[in-house]
Amino acid sequence: MTDLVAQYGYASEGESFSIGDPNELWVMEMIGKGAGEKGAVWVARRIPDGMICAHANQARITTFPLNDPDNCYYSADVVDFAKRKGLYPASAPADQFSFSDAYNPITFDGARFCDVRVWSFFRKFVNGMDAYLEYAKGYNLTTRMPLWVRPVAKIMVFDVMNAMRDHLEGT
Repeated sequence: MTDLVAQYGYASEGESFSIGDPNELWVMEMIGKGAGEKGAVWVARRIPDGMICAHANQARITTFPLNDPDNCYYSADVVDFAKRKGLYPASAPADQFSFSDAYNPITFDGARFCDVRVWSFFRKFVNGMDAYLEYAKGYNLTTRMPLWVRPVAKIMVFDVMNAMRDHLEGT
């Protein structure tokens, strides 16, 4: 995917992808560079074994390890492009860079209409998600949800199917 984007470009304001095989699962976020630029900036994180992840039309990857190729990949210019475009301070350290904060900052709409779906999905499998309810409502944007969580029990295909049908029932 990244080679094709580098060669042909990527005309999108952003997308999240779940990429997996029987041995591992990754979440990847990619945002096109915009007019006059070819390619995209992107970051991909390996979801740790035993964890679940969800995404819904809002970039969720914040900071990420720069030196952990077993668990994280990113475009070579992901930080420098943000600095060049004024989305991240030129003097700021690369290891504190947040993909989401630079390229798709959370807003009321992003929390209320996108991340609320992640919250609702997670609450079906994890205790304590009420701690993020004010965030999911769009009221407290500083209490971001984790990228992944550990479910309290093994999740079956039927559980995921039911969770994907969720329309915020019981809220």
